[in-house]
Amino acid sequence: MYESLKSSLTTWNDTTSDRTKLQHFYIAIATTLLIIAGVIGLLNQSLGQQLLAVAIAAAGIFIVNAVAWALLQSFVLFCLRDTPVALDTSSQKATVAIRKPATRKK
Repeated sequence: MYESLKSSLTTWNDTTSDRTKLQHFYIAIATTLLIIAGVIGLLNQSLGQQLLAVAIAAAGIFIVNAVAWALLQSFVLFCLRDTPVALDTSSQKATVAIRKPATRKK
């Protein structure tokens, strides 16, 4: 059991990006807090509602982060991926040629 869990976590760590790991963390925190808020809400209603507010905030952060990364990837990273990379032979630095956005003619 321990070795299976360890190999699963190692595979997850190797195959996912840092952004995806952060998103997994946010949703895990929101889900865990939601469950804890439900259990504590049975004993102490006001404390359960406060924990529920924190869980909703974590879910909100998850959604805002997902939208921000989707916009960044679709508008910025997608355009950079299509541009050619030229190697400057004098300094051995890779430079990325960035296209100017197309403008409409009046």
